[in-house]
Amino acid sequence: MRICGVETSSRIVSVALLDGDHVTSLSRETRGDAVVEMIDELLRSCGVGVRDVERWAVDVGPGSFTGVRTGVSTVKGIAFATGAEIVGVHAFDVVAFGAEGSVAIALPAGKGELYFRIDRGEPGHASIDEVKAMLASRADLVVIGPDVVPTAENVARVAIGRAPDDVDRLEPLYVRAPDLTRPS
Repeated sequence: MRICGVETSSRIVSVALLDGDHVTSLSRETRGDAVVEMIDELLRSCGVGVRDVERWAVDVGPGSFTGVRTGVSTVKGIAFATGAEIVGVHAFDVVAFGAEGSVAIALPAGKGELYFRIDRGEPGHASIDEVKAMLASRADLVVIGPDVVPTAENVARVAIGRAPDDVDRLEPLYVRAPDLTRPS
């Protein structure tokens, strides 16, 4: 099965194509809105058309509000147009891919905060100091982050073993409300 993974939740946007055991990936430090051009560039370099991809996998967050929305919208649009399967993957699962045992994941949330998930519990967000304090008493945990960047390759690898999502219902994972202001 050909799976294309898309990761736009961090400052490093990446796309990857898994074709059996062969992986081709492309990443760059850019804005999430460059993802369409990156997908096109990746598929062309592999000699594959968009309709040749059977499954699309996308990081649904948490992460950059705009980046996550761009990635999810792009992949949903492709799935609608091609009829391909779609799988949404949490950034926590992406960075924890391959880790064994009890894991705590911390991802940058900006404003001196981290998104976190401890041992497959509910995701949350708190200040860096609060997260450090939560984790200080948990010597049993493997701590991943906050400097680890999710990759499209791992988005696709996580999606291999999952059932497809309903394209109409796939939504970003928002751990905190967006920072929006009302116009005056």
